Amino acid sequence: MSNRNKMVESMLIGAVIGAAVSLFDKETRETFVHNSKRVGQKTVDVLKHPGVYTNRLKEQFNTIRTTVEQVTEDVRFVTGKVNELTETTPQIIDILKDTKDALSHKSEVGREDNIER
Repeated sequence: MSNRNKMVESMLIGAVIGAAVSLFDKETRETFVHNSKRVGQKTVDVLKHPGVYTNRLKEQFNTIRTTVEQVTEDVRFVTGKVNELTETTPQIIDILKDTKDALSHKSEVGREDNIER
């Protein structure tokens, strides 16, 4: 367990050093400061108006739930149609074979009649 703690600690130290080194670049530093300010402002806004964000989350959740329900219904419909095709296809094949056999038999009988005349 001690080795695991050392590994996590070393990873965190490496991440901090990497972040510090990346801040030597002026553009990266400016982007970091700008994004940090935006996150701070957003956090303050969420803390001042939690109901607004709660309602937004509820609306998004309801939209996602409705979409999932529609997709589920579509999948059920398609599955039902596939099952119908699976059941009816052998019957259709049998009907087509019977029709082919009947037509073949009629054409053979018709040829025999022509030969006899």
